[in-house]
Amino acid sequence: MRELKVLAVALAVVVLASGCATFRDREWGTCAIAGGIIGGAIGGTAGGVAVNNTENHPSNGDRGGAIAGGVVGGALLGALLGHVICDPMKPAPKPVAAPAPPPPPPPPPPKGTKLGTVGETYFDFDKAEIKAHDGRGVLDEIVKTMRDNPSLRVVVEGHTDAIGSDAYNQRLSERRANAVKRYLVAQGIDASRIDTRGFGKSKPVADNGTAAGRAKNRRAEIIAE
Repeated sequence: MRELKVLAVALAVVVLASGCATFRDREWGTCAIAGGIIGGAIGGTAGGVAVNNTENHPSNGDRGGAIAGGVVGGALLGALLGHVICDPMKPAPKPVAAPAPPPPPPPPPPKGTKLGTVGETYFDFDKAEIKAHDGRGVLDEIVKTMRDNPSLRVVVEGHTDAIGSDAYNQRLSERRANAVKRYLVAQGIDASRIDTRGFGKSKPVADNGTAAGRAKNRRAEIIAE
């Protein structure tokens, strides 16, 4: 039975030499099958020869057992050798794409940029309150811009039409600027990021001689600082 022992030792050497990684990295295929068939045939023959050479009058049972053991051992050894030698390597796993980083926030508006105007019909004559449904769309956009740019500061400039004294219109323009500031603060913008200034009737953008022009001059402008 020396040949069977040699076969077992050879099988152990193949397994140890090839290592587990070899078996994991290759796909089991036709080389392993062919090697198993060839190895089984050679092993069976070797087993039969071995029992005849080691025993004077081997029984059919001894001979059959030796041949069966040789077939099994030879097939296993042949399959392993065929697999290690020529079975194809497994394809490398596709790399997992890293998630795309979130887009950077937009840059803050440059200093002096007019972010919006709450004007025309947004302020009634001689009033500083923002109408409920007119100026808030503009202001909500400014709130979003300031939330997206935490370092952004603004100045709110209040203006009036030309009706009334300079002193009265100065105070009214300041009240209009402060009304805008209160709205922004109520939406969560820190008050320290908002300055207010009143210019009275000194900076008209339209003709104060017409009702339409005076409506355009009643306004508050929000400007990036």
